[in-house]
Amino acid sequence: MGFLKIVRGQSRAEELLSGSFAKGRLAHAYLFAGPSGSGRLTAALELAAAWMCGVEENGYCGKCRNCRRIFRFQHPDVRLTIPQTGSTEPEGIASLLQSRADDGITPVRLPGKTRISIDQIRELQDRLSRKAFENTGHIEIIPDADRMGVEAANALLKTLEEPPNETVIILISSIWSALLPTVRSRAHLIRFRRLPDILVRDILMDRLGLSEKEAADLAVSADGRPGIALSRAGRVARMDGKYGLETVLRGLSQCDTASSALSLALDVSRKLGVEGSLEFCKNMMSFLHDLRRDALGKDPLVHPRNTLKGFDIQDEALSSGINLFQTAGIRLAGNGMPKIVLTAAFTGMWKTLVSSGKD
Repeated sequence: MGFLKIVRGQSRAEELLSGSFAKGRLAHAYLFAGPSGSGRLTAALELAAAWMCGVEENGYCGKCRNCRRIFRFQHPDVRLTIPQTGSTEPEGIASLLQSRADDGITPVRLPGKTRISIDQIRELQDRLSRKAFENTGHIEIIPDADRMGVEAANALLKTLEEPPNETVIILISSIWSALLPTVRSRAHLIRFRRLPDILVRDILMDRLGLSEKEAADLAVSADGRPGIALSRAGRVARMDGKYGLETVLRGLSQCDTASSALSLALDVSRKLGVEGSLEFCKNMMSFLHDLRRDALGKDPLVHPRNTLKGFDIQDEALSSGINLFQTAGIRLAGNGMPKIVLTAAFTGMWKTLVSSGKD
């Protein structure tokens, strides 16, 4: 039995990692290669937990201080180097990691044209040059490692050639052939593969409590990647009920002050995270557009007509809302912070509702 308790179906990867771990012969560098959503980042965190956990000898307990901090991205000796844009703010990264820690599903990937810079690699090297806080060594995880430029990759190569003691570097990539051959050659390749639909279905049923049909439908569309299926199911769940388009728009219409509209925006942004907020903006645009069509007696293009009933919003407010959420989507795609972007959209929409008359 290996130490992969969360990631399922990757028997060969588990065999290789567990065998090396049990013998105390972990490599100084690994390349976790495979499609997005196949469990690569989760496996890296599980490996880190097994190394840092002081409770279980050949695995991890998931409950001790070290384990909890690792899965919440708070352990000082287990760090991630995430591809960024030139305008990425620390708060945006913190929000993304918080969303992943909360649901265990959110992809750790920032929007926009991101890359790993040489400055980020130098920061990694600086961390490894210092003594570990917990005296158990360092684990550095680099998601989307293929987004390193040549300069950054060559800088990392020096560390891979002469790694500090008690250090494991885990490169994660879905396009591992895009890495420099010299980098690939110095990391042990661990392949993560697509899973059969039936196994993805079972994972969805176990993790989310979905019915067999719901899970099977999602599994077929995920192309053997349970992480993709879980993420899609999670986004649907987050946008139902309290965070559904109808509920949020009605709540915004009923806000008495700009402060209450601001509170609603902060609540939605915290719950949905980066990708969820981006999808919310796109869906709200189409919802407002269909409200306009319905008011003009035209057939809605996306949303069922019964979901459009009960709204009495003036055309001026609908038109403004479409523009506001379109702008919000562009800003989020360009690495804007959800709480700032949604605050602007919600308060702007609220002001338009007030000035034009709301239901």
